[in-house]
Amino acid sequence: MEVSRKKEVIYVTWYFIFILFAVYPVTCVRTKEKIYIELETQSACFRNLNATHQVGCTSDIAGNVGTIHYIQSEADFEWILSVGMHSPYVAVLNSEDFTGDNVKKLYKSERVNGIMVINQLLNTTVSLYPQEGFSSADICPYDKYGMYANDSNFANCKKVLWNPTGTSLYFQDIGIPVIALSDPTDVDAVLNKCYFPFNLPINNQSRDFPVCAAEMKSRMDGAVDSISCLRRTNRIALSLSIPQQFCDPLGDKNVIVTMKDTPQNGNRTDSSVIMIAAKLDSLGLFQSEYKAADTTVAALVTMLATAEALWKRKEDIRNADDAKDIMFSFFQGEAFDYIGSSRMVYEMKKNGFPQKYKDGSATYLHKIELKHLDQIVELNQVGHRNDFDSLWSHTDPLSFHKVSDKIPSMRETMVKFGKAVNLTIQETDEGKPLPPSSAQRFLKERGDIPVIVLTDHRENYTNKFYNSHLDTAELIDAMNYPPEANASTKYKYITRQAELIANLSTTMARYLYNASTNREPTDEVLNDLIADPMTVIHIFPHADLYTNSVACFFLVSVDAKQPFPFYVSVSSHTSEITQLVYSLMARFTGEKTNSSQSSCNQPKNDKRYSYTWMQGELVTNKDGSSSREGWCFQSLVGYTDAVSPAFVIDDYDMLSGQYSTWTESRWGNNAIGVRLFLIPSQGFQASILVVGLIMLVASLGLVLFCNIHSDVIFSKRSFETASSYSPMT
Repeated sequence: MEVSRKKEVIYVTWYFIFILFAVYPVTCVRTKEKIYIELETQSACFRNLNATHQVGCTSDIAGNVGTIHYIQSEADFEWILSVGMHSPYVAVLNSEDFTGDNVKKLYKSERVNGIMVINQLLNTTVSLYPQEGFSSADICPYDKYGMYANDSNFANCKKVLWNPTGTSLYFQDIGIPVIALSDPTDVDAVLNKCYFPFNLPINNQSRDFPVCAAEMKSRMDGAVDSISCLRRTNRIALSLSIPQQFCDPLGDKNVIVTMKDTPQNGNRTDSSVIMIAAKLDSLGLFQSEYKAADTTVAALVTMLATAEALWKRKEDIRNADDAKDIMFSFFQGEAFDYIGSSRMVYEMKKNGFPQKYKDGSATYLHKIELKHLDQIVELNQVGHRNDFDSLWSHTDPLSFHKVSDKIPSMRETMVKFGKAVNLTIQETDEGKPLPPSSAQRFLKERGDIPVIVLTDHRENYTNKFYNSHLDTAELIDAMNYPPEANASTKYKYITRQAELIANLSTTMARYLYNASTNREPTDEVLNDLIADPMTVIHIFPHADLYTNSVACFFLVSVDAKQPFPFYVSVSSHTSEITQLVYSLMARFTGEKTNSSQSSCNQPKNDKRYSYTWMQGELVTNKDGSSSREGWCFQSLVGYTDAVSPAFVIDDYDMLSGQYSTWTESRWGNNAIGVRLFLIPSQGFQASILVVGLIMLVASLGLVLFCNIHSDVIFSKRSFETASSYSPMT
């Protein structure tokens, strides 16, 4: 009887084990990987804050879930907003349909939980670029912090609407995740593994379950505004709680270099410094998607090529006591209400620019104040040449009467040197204001500085994609290679844009030389002051000029971030583009020394010069191996702070509107992500619940059964009767 009971228990036990294996086959694949398709994209819209608002995107803590629907026509908008049965939706848009009106229509609907934009060409019939243009910035950029903010004639772009394609999307509180799909694998997963097989309506009818959905995460920690966010951070920092930050001030470093090394005890007279300036940053709706070809890059490269050409004749200027100094200024954070230029003006007023005197026994550069500025030439958007390759010189009508003796001669000289290289520089209409530019912050404090801003537009921006992810090199003819060109040909090919930039750089180098020395350059000087178009085309990753001029660790960092992120980011971080410009300016304006890497440091007694280590050219060793020879360059290149004075001044009134108050929300390591999965019908979900309950009851029954018959299953007799080995026997 006992044997039969034991057999019965064993049979029941094996029966339950068999059921478990039948219900859930054992595989080596994790359950999560069976359920979800994880996308690679990290190009998400994120959150910024200023003194009064929060802007950008965020998601619920656990993410926003919605059924995928691909918008290909106006009917698809109607489907998402009112017709479709499987709301809420995640809308997928082609790039050409990602317009301000369409996005606002979607994110304001309660039936939309997220938006994806396909940021690549799918076929020849779908364009990457919206026909009417797209700019995520305002139609009147940075107006409230410029020199015309309180002027009844010029405020709010009354005379010129600079950015007519502006959507202000960057400065809207969108409140749902918006993510760009730039990886072909991601696009294939969303369309071909999700939407078309499961969600595409048939005969204008919703598909039956299962349907494919997306979980979109872009959870931001900061909220409300900069004042509240920083107060919240400071409150926690002062408490006994674990320190947690919710937002950080935007900021980086400006890059500057002067031609002369005038020490602090030297002589620097009023109106003795010529400034040429450009910005280093841009903005865009998506993290890491900052092409900025015309917005930023064209002027930036022009400045670099100008410096290389001009420094060929540096001794002519350095050795002439009556020659004016020339300062190259690269401003960071200008896309966020002139952070970099505002800070430079602030430092000049506080007598703390370009260096702070920390050691009384050391030599520093002589202070530069606002009174020392002789003129400012700013290069703005210069990549689009729609009108016979013309550029336009803009001046300020409010200060013109104070500098009317200087501006005409400045323009005349520029025009003359431009014509010599087939560059036409035309004058804008009198009475028109300066376009948004860093120079406005200097004129706001000192209204008698002669200023010329060079642009590729007479009035409205010719760049229809200003400050957006679509401001690409292709649109300014920077990639117009011959169709049959291979990689080797492209490396040496001078594109149309490279030629235009080189001509402008030559013009600027000759102009600055003339303005500094106040004499006509000889033919020998003119031949030296020619910008090399090969320099222009080789300022990109993995070109020799680039790789030779940076440290090895920098290349590793940049490899992970392509293209360069032109977003200013937070003040605790020096961006890759800032570091690159610093290194290239050190290479173009400095001198190679014999120092080793360990001794390539600034001496304690002379703080004027910086010492920059570069990995140098690739050389072949005697044993046939290759290595970098390493260079140490001594130069006058320096960093200055590009953090808004609003975060430096004690008890500053954040609502005063004087300085930028932008911060960036923090987010967790896994706060951004997208994954796809199938949503079954409610009936199927109910059946799964029922099966689960049955398995639970069965499991409880098995446990109860084993407990009741434990004396049989776990019988001690087997141990008592089993023979055993004892070392004592």
